[in-house]
Amino acid sequence: MSNNQAIETMLAKQAIQETVYTYCRALDRLDKELLESVFSANANIDYGEIYKGPAAGFVDIAIGFQGSMRDTQHMVNNLLIEVDGEEASSEAYVYAHHVIEQDGERMELVIGARYLDRFCRDEQGQWKISYRTELLDWARMVPIGERWFEDNTELPKGCRGKDDLSYGFLNRRK
Repeated sequence: MSNNQAIETMLAKQAIQETVYTYCRALDRLDKELLESVFSANANIDYGEIYKGPAAGFVDIAIGFQGSMRDTQHMVNNLLIEVDGEEASSEAYVYAHHVIEQDGERMELVIGARYLDRFCRDEQGQWKISYRTELLDWARMVPIGERWFEDNTELPKGCRGKDDLSYGFLNRRK
């Protein structure tokens, strides 16, 4: 591999990594436009019985599902990316935290999963997800007895949507 090819591969991997991170941010901030922006025009999603089809339909379901929760936080690590010209594939481990109401009780749903993605470049040269599936590796749901988060007033709190303080810091994501 030449130096130019190595640099192009590193740049592609960085852009793909940011696409995966942007997906997580869009879910947690309930930002439909941002979520739409990570998928190619003809992207397909396979989440088993939850959803199988075009990304456009998935976006509405994902925003609705995530929006039904008090809060979520998706964290990605162990991101392996293989680049092959104008296409790429990746496996990303995801740790997803959700706070939900179930039968009048606040519950913490924690999921360990992996995103398996294929990527392509769009007309502007941006790396977009063209196919995604998620593999569930483990999960647990436990009641939340304490209310420390609600009672703590010492730190500013994040919020879902574009009123979150981060939108002022990440100007390109307004």
